[in-house]
Amino acid sequence: MQGQNHSHEVHDFRIIVIDDNSEIHRDFIKILTSIQSTEKLDSLSDSLFSANEGKKTREPGFSLPQFNIDTAIQGEEGFFKIRNALQEGRPYSLAFVDIRMPPGWDGIETIQHIWALDRDIQIVICTAYSDYSWEETLSALGETDNLLVLKKPFDQVAVRQLAYALTRKWQIAHEMKQYNASLEAEIQDRTRELKFQAMHDALTGLPNRLLLEEKVKQAIAAAKKSGKKTALLFFDLDRFKLINDSLNHMTGDQLLCAVTSRLRKVIRPGDTLARLGGDEFIVVMTDISGTDQIAGIATALLKQFNQPFRVAERDILITVSAGISLWPDNGENFQELIRSADMAMYRAKELGGRQFQYYDSNMNKNYFNKLENGIRLRRALANEEFFLCYQPQFDISGEKLVAVEALIRWNDPKKGVMLPMDFIPLAEETGLIVPLGEWILKTACRQAVEWQSAGFPLIRIAVNITSQQLHQHNFLKMTENILSETGLAPEYLELELTENTIVNSPNVIHTIDSLRKIGVKIALDDFGTGYSCLSYLRNIKLDRLKIDRSFVRNISVNNGDEVIIHAIIEMARSMNLEVVAEGVENSAQLKFLQEQNCSEIQGFYFSHPLSGDEMKKLMSDIPSFREILSKNN
Repeated sequence: MQGQNHSHEVHDFRIIVIDDNSEIHRDFIKILTSIQSTEKLDSLSDSLFSANEGKKTREPGFSLPQFNIDTAIQGEEGFFKIRNALQEGRPYSLAFVDIRMPPGWDGIETIQHIWALDRDIQIVICTAYSDYSWEETLSALGETDNLLVLKKPFDQVAVRQLAYALTRKWQIAHEMKQYNASLEAEIQDRTRELKFQAMHDALTGLPNRLLLEEKVKQAIAAAKKSGKKTALLFFDLDRFKLINDSLNHMTGDQLLCAVTSRLRKVIRPGDTLARLGGDEFIVVMTDISGTDQIAGIATALLKQFNQPFRVAERDILITVSAGISLWPDNGENFQELIRSADMAMYRAKELGGRQFQYYDSNMNKNYFNKLENGIRLRRALANEEFFLCYQPQFDISGEKLVAVEALIRWNDPKKGVMLPMDFIPLAEETGLIVPLGEWILKTACRQAVEWQSAGFPLIRIAVNITSQQLHQHNFLKMTENILSETGLAPEYLELELTENTIVNSPNVIHTIDSLRKIGVKIALDDFGTGYSCLSYLRNIKLDRLKIDRSFVRNISVNNGDEVIIHAIIEMARSMNLEVVAEGVENSAQLKFLQEQNCSEIQGFYFSHPLSGDEMKKLMSDIPSFREILSKNN
């Protein structure tokens, strides 16, 4: 049936007449198959359905619907016809039921059976007697608006009015029921969809942490009954961040999907592959008899990374590190098992990656030590326990101070002053290097402005920048804000980067170019100790190279290192780069560097790192540097 009904539309409504008098059947058919227009029907339609509210006239040509009329002599016959019609999906909309139909069911009993089948069908009781009062009828059939009474002998108009009105009523109710059923189905589908989204990773379609926790609980419950073990394999992709930074996040997402597809093919039936987020995956292994079985499964999973993944029209070879925890040995619940597997995974990374490690109790001790140290670092930053020292850099030919390198120290209340090597690796591991690096940069710029305001020589201030800092999307903006806030001109700020920070990272190269465009100087620190690949220098605009102290230390000791220093200086000169030699500690080293025409030098031979106030004294007494040079000549 259609959802809308207009006066000119014709509908095929099914009506059944249940009466033991066949003459009555013919009368109903004759009355209801007439197509003459009836003003009384028009008026009834208006009053029941408000189809033409406010109109004084109706369109001509209004007709009765095309009724499809069936008949039955007895109540049971009518009942079976109604049942068959329902089964065929062509239900009756209206039944005219005689109140007396001996010797079978009477009208009341017939209606009771019909409504047990189809509660929506409209019923008109046809009677010439007062067999039942209206109250008795309601008592027997219940209060309902699907029931009317028609007295014999029939008035043709009354029959047509009832048929028209009740079939239209049935139609509207039927369409509303279908609409509600459709709406309910749509709601159920959407609910299932939302439930799936809530419990699955949007990128890979794998179970997320919420569903993973349920799977682990189920696995533990099953293991308790079977007496076997459950294991968690926690693994992530080694150096995945480098892929995101070097290519783009879309390529990274494609790689994660490719990894998921490959792993799904080797997961055992009954095991669960889930994604925690980022590049972290979990495999829940059930029905485990021993560690040999776990090792076999873990090895099969890691083998999937032996072949490169074809992503973004290139082959990407990625390795993984994995950690394994067992129930109940390494944890009684989901949180404990995840934590244990996570620690084992980091142990695998520390051992070089491309392997799996089982959890052991010593890892727990190391974990809590790192956690405690991370808390101490955060507290130290909040309590202003860090401070900067400054190591001078001198121009050899001009015999003058040209720059200082800002070096961080930690004045730990328990351990005293600590050098960067004692806490920077932990700061990088815990992510604290980002706020700590921002503090260093801001403090160094403020100090440089303070010296300039006091009338001291205009010198560069060099600040070491880690890979994590440079990969922050807002690093350029942060640097610009610090320069603006402190008032330091960009040409007096130099950022020192290592080779490993910038190799194969287009995003970093773009950031470096942007920094140089605003006037910031860029120095390549520890040159020669990183990738030792000179080709990348063609793609990066630098201001100076810093020869690593390991080469300077071997001057007069290792002729090979002297050759390397000579080559670096010559190469830098050809590329119009200044060269700074760090770690100069004796006169022999200084003399060699002078002979090689090295641009600048720094080291203990001239000065240890100094406080801000000590630097003021040095800047007031530059001749002391000239005395050191004269002794060497």
